[in-house]
Amino acid sequence: MSVTDKSKSMLPQLEAFDHAGADIANGHISGEYEEYLRLKDVFVGTKLQKLVRKVDLHVLPQLVLIYLLSYIDRSNVGNAKLFSALTDLKMSGQDWNTALAVFFITYAAGGVPSNIALKRWGPKFWLPILLTAVGIVLVCSGLQSNMGGWTAFRVILGAVEAGVFPGCSFILTAWYDPKELHSRMSLFYSGASLAGAFSGLLAYGIGQLDGTWGYHGWRFIYVIEGLLTVIVGLLAFVFVYPSPEHVKSWLSEEERQYLVLRHKFAAGGETSIAEKEGFNWKYARQAFKSIHIYAIALMEFTLCVVVYGASFILPTVIKNLGYSAVKAQAMTVPPYVFACLVTIASGFLADRYQKRMLSVVLPNLLAAVGFIIILASVHHKHIPGVTLFGVFLVVGGLYPISPAVTAWVALNTAGSTKRAVAIGSMISFSQLGGIMGSNIYISTESPYYPVGFGLSLAMLLAFGVVWPPIYMLILKRINARRAAMSVEEIRAKYTDEDLADMGDESPLFRYAY
Repeated sequence: MSVTDKSKSMLPQLEAFDHAGADIANGHISGEYEEYLRLKDVFVGTKLQKLVRKVDLHVLPQLVLIYLLSYIDRSNVGNAKLFSALTDLKMSGQDWNTALAVFFITYAAGGVPSNIALKRWGPKFWLPILLTAVGIVLVCSGLQSNMGGWTAFRVILGAVEAGVFPGCSFILTAWYDPKELHSRMSLFYSGASLAGAFSGLLAYGIGQLDGTWGYHGWRFIYVIEGLLTVIVGLLAFVFVYPSPEHVKSWLSEEERQYLVLRHKFAAGGETSIAEKEGFNWKYARQAFKSIHIYAIALMEFTLCVVVYGASFILPTVIKNLGYSAVKAQAMTVPPYVFACLVTIASGFLADRYQKRMLSVVLPNLLAAVGFIIILASVHHKHIPGVTLFGVFLVVGGLYPISPAVTAWVALNTAGSTKRAVAIGSMISFSQLGGIMGSNIYISTESPYYPVGFGLSLAMLLAFGVVWPPIYMLILKRINARRAAMSVEEIRAKYTDEDLADMGDESPLFRYAY
């Protein structure tokens, strides 16, 4: 029986094969897989939709809140600069850029070790520890009075914050199947755009405290938001649900079993090949040899250069249009709300049509158009509305990309340990782009920043628009080569254990594109 290649539908695991009957006939079936097939017939239509909605309500809100609070510092930095942080810390513009850059060194280094720790000790323990540590560091940052102290806590913040995004992303892969994953990652990642809006609103409100007790507003921003993060971090020990296995309070036994088995057999293309679940250093090493991590990291690296540079400088760009520092904070809120809506819509459309490449290229194009508008209009203060429109397009185009590429690497990596390390390493490698993004907006080029805006535009076009289609063609070629092999030929060559061990390198696996 030949493998049915449905890779055009972009469902690499769930739709690439329809040979469960052949597996049964040939004896390639376990009791667990038989139970999975039974439950798969039970959870269809409305019943499946109700189960997925139940997971959405119990799993997603916590992760959105955790990521929002961990990410909020990325926007705080730009806000703090407007509220006299440079004066209080006795720093120049270049000192500020240097302090921004060192954050990304430890942030890049921390992702993989953090996800390995999460895999070994469990997300329910590790994620709350990370978030609580983030809150403590934010409070300490708000109490600094010189460059040395501020920079030291930026280094520490990068290390503790590094594991939050890859850790939350890994949790999502345990709850959702491939055709649901991208939309849920987009809902989760909306916390990043919400963080920009929330931070802007909070900075606007807290900015009214500027001068209270003799302190500038940036200190209040960091201390208040840090204390809130510590409180949520401690509560997270109770409300984080890392996987379906141990949840009994809001899942029935049948629902729990179905979610566990669905995740276990997803990577085998609906064969009886179960995904490897336990931790093993061998699978961690396999992740570093995967071309998919580096291919997708190139897209995410570009995003990090552009989005961090933009988030650091946008409040200043808006202020230079003639708004006060406090009003500039408020003016940053609408673009981030728009970005949140675009991110969610992009994720659901990607899952509906299974177009992974387009879900990366189209937002990059939107952001590129926004940069072109800003470059053309920022010189003309009498048309601030045009520049603000460009800001909307830039922010709205950038924020959908990270969940898109994270979902892409998760879908193209099989084996839970390999997937955890792949997500962590892809994010870690790409976060080095933040170092570059922190330094491309040169203070002496204010308010036009030709180097910053120009370089951002060039990178978006090269690695956000041109490279993804090339990667897609590579994946199509691999899938076509695997589709040429029959199931009987594959079974004759490899045992079930071999196929499970191979993960996404198995000839039964189909890559998403």
